[in-house]
Amino acid sequence: MCDSSQSAADVLIIGGGPAGSNAAWELGQAHHRVILFNASNDRLRDPDVNAGSTRPALDLLLHSRRKTPDVFHPFRQEIGKESSEVSVHNQRITQVQRLPNGFFQAEDDVGHVWTAKVLVLADGAEEILPDIDGYDTCWEQQRILTHPTEDEPRSLISSCLAVLAVGDLAELTMALHTVWQARQFAASVRVYTHGDEDLARALETRISPDARIAIQTTPIQSLQPGSDSPSQVIVHLTDGSSIVESHVYHRPASQLQGPFARQLNLELTESGAIRISARVPYMTSLDGVYAGGDCASLGQRTLFKALAMGQGLAAAVAARLERGNWGNAVEEQD
Repeated sequence: MCDSSQSAADVLIIGGGPAGSNAAWELGQAHHRVILFNASNDRLRDPDVNAGSTRPALDLLLHSRRKTPDVFHPFRQEIGKESSEVSVHNQRITQVQRLPNGFFQAEDDVGHVWTAKVLVLADGAEEILPDIDGYDTCWEQQRILTHPTEDEPRSLISSCLAVLAVGDLAELTMALHTVWQARQFAASVRVYTHGDEDLARALETRISPDARIAIQTTPIQSLQPGSDSPSQVIVHLTDGSSIVESHVYHRPASQLQGPFARQLNLELTESGAIRISARVPYMTSLDGVYAGGDCASLGQRTLFKALAMGQGLAAAVAARLERGNWGNAVEEQD
């Protein structure tokens, strides 16, 4: 193990996405010494995978939950060039801990360590893909819509939208909300309950007979990318039949991407996100540890929200550091 810093930084930020990058930039502008760590296994960073991707910019900003091309790579490069207070490292942090002196230490996968007064977690979240053969391929090719407006404008007006009522969407309330929302955008909807007969019966009693919403209860054998369009998916069922769908909609559940909440024994919300304080903005259950972005908001994951959380993180952390630097310690204790 070797110490990679001559002295403790003000802030360690784990995660170079929108929240982490924006927080690093704002803190650097406020003359706080920041170390930003960014590393990812995201296969969609491969330019060969991204070739041919035509996702609209507004979709990327407003509705994106899936892995996306690293649009913040140029921003991180610019931060490193423009701010002398911010250093950007591509090392993968594997372990974090609070030291006896109250500072925080991060260790990467080759044994380098860094220390700082404050730790910010912005390492994101990852999808839990359903155990359906071929789903992961369709997901990586961005054939699974996570919001009806992700596809070309008005493309669903005369089309059928297939809804996979599996995972979190197999819960009746979630399934109903999803199906009704899908019908608002599409000419018709076909719901796959993946063999869940109870869910199918509950849906049938709550859906208008003339709503043009069909329910398919036969379990799904596999999903296969179609060849007629970038969004086409062939649904193979266990009875040997196949249905060609022009559009498929599903929202996988999400979970924390990194091990740091567990290592620090942080409190989590019911959804599994890191719980942040309502009293001290962006503070976790451990004093000195802040969180923002997807890891603190699993249910609502958009770039706009992550950017806003990054700015809020920076303001909260800067206030803490500046109070520690210039505040009256005696008065603070009183």
